Amino acid sequence: MAKVIVTAKVKDTTAWEAGFRSVSAFLSTIYVSPVVLGINIEDSSFAYSAEVRDLDQFLVMINSERIQKLQEENGVIAGTVKFYVLDRPVKF
Repeated sequence: MAKVIVTAKVKDTTAWEAGFRSVSAFLSTIYVSPVVLGINIEDSSFAYSAEVRDLDQFLVMINSERIQKLQEENGVIAGTVKFYVLDRPVKF
């Protein structure tokens, strides 16, 4: 399993969150942990993190036409989606 963080800007954070929650059954096929969500209303952005079942499958899914369409329907601003794979633990 791998941990990922996804960020983006949206047209309306409230509408985006409702849309994101509406596709939770679809997303649960890839995420194995609860999604931890943060929304910044001031700049209309969000970030979420979760563990994914299969990193390669996640990469295919996040770049798929289906996800692109869902993002557009939910008001995600094109070109703003970024994702990070948390693969380097640092001990302090």
